[in-house]
Amino acid sequence: MAVPKRKTTPSKRNMRRSHHRAGTQSFAEDKKSGELRRPHHIDLSTGMYRGKQIIIKKVKKEETPETSTVPADEATKTIEAPTTK
Repeated sequence: MAVPKRKTTPSKRNMRRSHHRAGTQSFAEDKKSGELRRPHHIDLSTGMYRGKQIIIKKVKKEETPETSTVPADEATKTIEAPTTK
């Protein structure tokens, strides 16, 4: 089994690793939406890839404040006890 004769210095190790860095990412402008996207990837804003609809976006429901199911005018009514004569 081959064994190195000397320990590799940090300088030599780092010079060897200088090409291991991540490259720059390229972006292409989408023809329809005009937004930037990665080549050969789905356009997340529209869900299209190569002219086909891949992802169907869900429609957000309008958020309503959580209140009781009783309408406001009925909630303020008071119930009076029957009077006896």
